[in-house]
Amino acid sequence: MDKSVRLWDAANGGNGLVRFQPRHGGVLAAVYNKAISVFDVETSTQIYLLQGHSEAVDYICWDPSGAVLVSVSQCLVKIWSMVSGECIQELASPPDQLFYSYVFHPSYSTLLIIGGRKCLELWNMTHNKIMTVSAHEDTISSLAQSLVTRMVASANHDSLVKLWK
Repeated sequence: MDKSVRLWDAANGGNGLVRFQPRHGGVLAAVYNKAISVFDVETSTQIYLLQGHSEAVDYICWDPSGAVLVSVSQCLVKIWSMVSGECIQELASPPDQLFYSYVFHPSYSTLLIIGGRKCLELWNMTHNKIMTVSAHEDTISSLAQSLVTRMVASANHDSLVKLWK
């Protein structure tokens, strides 16, 4: 016996994405194809089953407070309330753009930065406004943020990394 608790069997259709809730740590989100299951790790019980994506969920992330969970597929971003378990906001990708990566802005917790094909989409979730910034010559495959320096790094498939202030 390995003393582990199996909350989700990723071998049966999941893609292995798991994230602990920040600040609290007692809640875990796990992706299973088109759905996200949210668990209380102390009691090993499912709190929410978040459904609504029409394609596989590629990425999940908590906002810095742990109050909302963001799920992303190539064509859709969904914002989920951890108070109600409901989708409170969503953003469809523009017709000529797919979503590949994202991160919260290190200084503005309601600004989501989404990496697409050559561009960064800056989504102000409070005002539901989007600003597009030309960023790379290829798909933006990865984004990272630093709370210390307040910088964002973007990387593309050509291995070019750019730093944004």
